[in-house]
Amino acid sequence: MPALLLLTDRETTEHATPHGPVRMRKYASTPGREFVRAAVRAGDGARAALVTLRPAAYSYAGAWLAALAKHAPAAADYRNPDIAPASVRLVAEMTRTHAMGVPRQSDGSVGWSVPGASVRVWPDGRLTATSDAGVELSARLEGSQWDDWDVAAVVDAALRLLCAPAARHITRTSEPSGWFRPLDRGYLGGGRERKGGQMYDGSSVARCTCGWSGAYLSRLAALGAAAEHLREVGVAVPC
Repeated sequence: MPALLLLTDRETTEHATPHGPVRMRKYASTPGREFVRAAVRAGDGARAALVTLRPAAYSYAGAWLAALAKHAPAAADYRNPDIAPASVRLVAEMTRTHAMGVPRQSDGSVGWSVPGASVRVWPDGRLTATSDAGVELSARLEGSQWDDWDVAAVVDAALRLLCAPAARHITRTSEPSGWFRPLDRGYLGGGRERKGGQMYDGSSVARCTCGWSGAYLSRLAALGAAAEHLREVGVAVPC
């Protein structure tokens, strides 16, 4: 990452990422209010995100811009992204819970937090992640091809950069699917039978915000595996 602090007013530079260069320009004509504006491009060369970086965020700029470039769509237009903030939250990894009923603000935005950082996403593609220390990573995503999954991946990246170490290991387990008809899944046998010829699927998947995951035959086993994972990485197991 170029030394952003050393750039002069209106000086332009480029930062190379594995997914293409990002062009940046510094604005420092007003003392104490300088910032860097960066344009992340889609695969077709159109602008897919406009980023504003304040001095406190300069040290995060390389990783933040690389994450945006990685998840940028193949093409971009001048329309708003096709996203629903509540859906973005539900598929994001950096959340304490994926329960429904996310409270929305009057402007349609949705926010949530993890230890050390919080984020807010707006329907028009704006997103802002802020650390407890006041460092802000923000972007205005552009183009209708941004979807909930891409935006969630970008939000996850921002929160991972800003969060407390403990937040990099937030575990959760999936709800077992429960009773089902074997023919609905294309097979017979296995599980526990009950009246009506149905069977029970008690399997559960354990996941961690660090990327660790595992599939288990019961939710109890998944909870035990998640607790063991936390102990292995030195994080306190929730009571």
